[in-house]
Amino acid sequence: MGANYAVRCLATVYLFLLMLIGWIGAWLLQLVVITFTYPFWTSEQRADCCALIFRIANFLSLDALNPFWKSTILRPFPNVQGKKVLVVMNHLSGADPFLMVRVLLPRDAAWVAKNDLFRVPFGGWAMANGDDLCVQFKNKKAGLETVKGTVAPMMEAARAKIHRGRMLAVFPEGARNDTPENGLKPFRPGFFTLAKEEGATIVPIAISGTDDCWPKHSFLMDVGHAYFSCGDPIATNNFNTVEELVDYVWNAVTDLRSTHPSTKENSHKDR
Repeated sequence: MGANYAVRCLATVYLFLLMLIGWIGAWLLQLVVITFTYPFWTSEQRADCCALIFRIANFLSLDALNPFWKSTILRPFPNVQGKKVLVVMNHLSGADPFLMVRVLLPRDAAWVAKNDLFRVPFGGWAMANGDDLCVQFKNKKAGLETVKGTVAPMMEAARAKIHRGRMLAVFPEGARNDTPENGLKPFRPGFFTLAKEEGATIVPIAISGTDDCWPKHSFLMDVGHAYFSCGDPIATNNFNTVEELVDYVWNAVTDLRSTHPSTKENSHKDR
């Protein structure tokens, strides 16, 4: 049950203000890091550090200092030390990447995000400094259709990251799921193909409740309780085809999500 309009307005103003402060601080700190480490660090080291700065800023502003959203990790992130890792999640809300930081810490990942987000002042600039991966979509009317010639370079950048041991985090549904009560949307195979070619390990993560925290298609945030469950690591070399891998991971996320209290409550309401 969502909060009343006044509470939603208060939550939105408070959280956007914290977000802006966090983004400005992260971007300025990134500039300091880039300037003073330029002679000593590689571009990858600088980008990884900048990405972690941005993620910690998001964690502080929209999680640790957020009295309106509560997060519960039902199953923690598994031990995948020394492995190439692709993190795969279902996607419900704009709150997902902010609240997912808690699940991944002290680890960090390179995130895949749509091109519009990289143009957001301070936040988008901080993402660019962290060298997150940009997907170039044509326009809203074209849905998930990408700009011709942009996918291959992005995937090669992703390959370079995972090849050197950088963890990747993706939403393979491609966009937020407007009807989660009807199950997950189909997973797009691109990053599964990459993971299989690189012999990476996939960590499936189920998310629920974030669409209460920040409802879809609404500027206003709300009061909510989000749940996260991390599944067992999945070795991609155990599958003969990418299709088998995609189906297995889709089912793994679905099964994890079915154990969440918020999902159970919704299923009872639908009966």
